[in-house]
Amino acid sequence: MFRNICFINNYNNELYIRECLDSVYSQSHPFDEVLVVDDGSTDYSLKIIEEFSSRRPNLKLVQKENEGQFSTFNAVLPLLADNSQIFLLDGDDVYPFDYLEKTISLIGSSSWDFAFCEQQKFNSKVSTLLSSVRSNESAGFLSSTSALVRSRGCWIGNPTSCISLSSDLYKKIFPYPYFQDKSFWADNLIIYASSILGAKKIHLPSLGIGYRIHALNDSKKKYSSADIATREFAIERAFSWYCQKYSIPRYPGIFEFFKEYARLDAHWKKRLDLPSMYRMLNRLIRNSTTQFFANKSIRN
Repeated sequence: MFRNICFINNYNNELYIRECLDSVYSQSHPFDEVLVVDDGSTDYSLKIIEEFSSRRPNLKLVQKENEGQFSTFNAVLPLLADNSQIFLLDGDDVYPFDYLEKTISLIGSSSWDFAFCEQQKFNSKVSTLLSSVRSNESAGFLSSTSALVRSRGCWIGNPTSCISLSSDLYKKIFPYPYFQDKSFWADNLIIYASSILGAKKIHLPSLGIGYRIHALNDSKKKYSSADIATREFAIERAFSWYCQKYSIPRYPGIFEFFKEYARLDAHWKKRLDLPSMYRMLNRLIRNSTTQFFANKSIRN
């Protein structure tokens, strides 16, 4: 039986977790199951989750020591039923009441690889969102984007709470061994890995979840050059790990890349900041040449 599952990761969200859970249990189309992994919270948020759990038989709580957000995605793995769709939600964000209903109406009730909507940002203590519908834009369907990501590092998705993915894809991405790497965020890993693995992606620009802006997730935070270098190393390690595990070449061939490039519409070429086909060809040739000599050096 097909199931829609909401997975919430929580760490010290006592100010927000009640509204987060209320939003999940106020859906016009209810979730079949709600899974919460608490990453060693030291505030009152765990008590709030336990209170919900005592009243909601379909809520399962996993408590673990604090190891970072990545670790919660590994920890929930044993609880994920096959033939299900996993809707991700951070403990400080909220779903508008019709989010699941509208998502299903746009895509259908059968499983899809990876879907992502937009953010409706707010910075108040309590969300005032009335609906997930933010525009009348049509859904966009992206077939394989593996070559685009392996060559250009294209980021095709949105933050964690905007994402849903099939249990089959989730179980290919996780468990991830470098979960203690806090320089690299879980949404980045999911977005990159799903593309590398050839997942078909669906963009739902007409829908938006409630994305809370507060001090700990402020997008205007400044990062040092050392922070950026550490993050880039972590991303490259993830790329290499998935490519090696699934026997995928780290860099795509020219024809593979342009096959995917040609499928993109003007909107996505602009959003991904892709250069002209001529400039892309020169860059791909350089990458292929560099990779050839690197492999030759290793063999020698």
